[in-house]
Amino acid sequence: MGTVRRVMTRWLMVAALLLGGTALAGTPAAVAAGTSAQAGATTATTAVSAAAAGATTTICGYTPVPTGWVIINQTTAGCSGYGSRTITELGTSTTIQACSNSPIPDWWVITAMQNSGLCGLYPMYTLFRITDQTTVTDCGQSFIPPGWVITSVQQGAQCGVYTVYTVVKLVDRTTIQACGHSAIPDGWVITALQNNGGCGSYPLYTLLKITDQTSLTDCGHSAVPDGWVITSIQQGTQCGMYTVYTIVKPTTQTVMQVCGPSRIPSGWSIVNQQSGSLCGVYTIYTIQRTG
Repeated sequence: MGTVRRVMTRWLMVAALLLGGTALAGTPAAVAAGTSAQAGATTATTAVSAAAAGATTTICGYTPVPTGWVIINQTTAGCSGYGSRTITELGTSTTIQACSNSPIPDWWVITAMQNSGLCGLYPMYTLFRITDQTTVTDCGQSFIPPGWVITSVQQGAQCGVYTVYTVVKLVDRTTIQACGHSAIPDGWVITALQNNGGCGSYPLYTLLKITDQTSLTDCGHSAVPDGWVITSIQQGTQCGMYTVYTIVKPTTQTVMQVCGPSRIPSGWSIVNQQSGSLCGVYTIYTIQRTG
């Protein structure tokens, strides 16, 4: 009997949300009555959004916003002091205006923000869904999709107190200049940096995708790919305050000299060590292939 009751309760909650009702199972009668009064008041406001996106309904302020829905209007009235929210399903829409306290799904970015009485104390965001774009301009507090980098940071009125980012998808690229606070994907290394490169307070990096190379020069704070070793550490202006690494992917070598910070590849052993200028302040290891 308890299982049947729980199933019936869950069905009633889902039905109430989809039909626009807010008298959900377990909701106090006074709260339900307050919400019903608010639903009529927001019908005209949400009609346009409903047509552009998906279904639209009104819920109480304490009710979680379902995944794939956003808040388009909210008020402190109704629901016994909890206030009410008008929410809409994103559906197939690619752009929408939503209150900033909405849960923003992945692959949606914020392209503008403004103060609006529709969202109470929260600003209103203009949201945009990334589909087949390879370059997008969005606000600095926005989601950066995996495999995308920031190429510009500027001031702009459209994002309020936040900076304006230009973000670019790395697809089909082997080199790009990106701002230093970009997430650098695996398989990419930093080969140079410069200040005052259009990234605000961040440096501008030159990034290189490793494809069929077996030796290259990169900056010391760059990730060294698995299976590669550092064969030289020197000073160089191209990397600013960082040292310059020469890194090598062992192929046919059986003996190599590598620098102390190197990870010794599987199947290799250290057979000697010495000091010298080749690796800056680090020890020079002689390694030999054993496997």
